[in-house]
Amino acid sequence: MLFKRKHKELWYNFGMKFEYYSNKSDINKEKHGIDFEKAKVLWEDDNLLEVPLPFKEEVRHLCIGKILNKHYSAVITYRSKAIRIISVRRSRKEEINGYENS
Repeated sequence: MLFKRKHKELWYNFGMKFEYYSNKSDINKEKHGIDFEKAKVLWEDDNLLEVPLPFKEEVRHLCIGKILNKHYSAVITYRSKAIRIISVRRSRKEEINGYENS
């Protein structure tokens, strides 16, 4: 898996818009212990990694960062100027290694 840092654009730091389904957020919290509202903090990580994922239906990305010094990985897609959160979980070992070594 290729890891590289995403260049932060001005809108990325100011006025980021997120969208998600609240029922998916609730399911994610039950399954992974974090809801999508709390997961938005991931984008405050200056070292956030973004890795393209091979999906046929739409372009998706894996974002790897830290929340309270714990590594989390989020699957997202971009819709207009919004970040649509699809899922969030604790990062896997290889994702942590990619984050720490990039």
